[in-house]
Amino acid sequence: MPWKELIERLRAAPPAPPSGLAFPRRELAVAALLVETAQVDRETTGEERALVLNLIGERLGLPAAAAGRLLCVAEGEFSAALDDWVFTLAVRESFPEAERVEVLEMMWRIVYADGRLARFEEQLMKRMPVALGLTTVLAEEARARAPAKGRGA
Repeated sequence: MPWKELIERLRAAPPAPPSGLAFPRRELAVAALLVETAQVDRETTGEERALVLNLIGERLGLPAAAAGRLLCVAEGEFSAALDDWVFTLAVRESFPEAERVEVLEMMWRIVYADGRLARFEEQLMKRMPVALGLTTVLAEEARARAPAKGRGA
């Protein structure tokens, strides 16, 4: 193999590893970020878990049983991950900006579900816009819409 070709192959992004999971990477990534949001304050309420399940079904157009399976898989994947980077990267690469804003808005809805903003939730939500490749303006708009949608749900 010529050196030039070898160098080009080494510089190229590695292909995504084959997944034995029953859900596409992008759906799993969204669900894992929602799971992280519910768990970050170390107090996942039944209301938060129900909201995560509802948002997964709603956003991904899944029936309740499939949304429940995805939630279980996402909980396992999130607990096995060392960091949420793999999930934020998948969302950033798989969704256009408008849909990434929707993901951030869903995360805010989960944060506000228990009526308070815990310190760890605040830290997570401060870094999410950058991790998802969103501007401060878009992030603030998502945050502002979240409580209103939560009341209407």
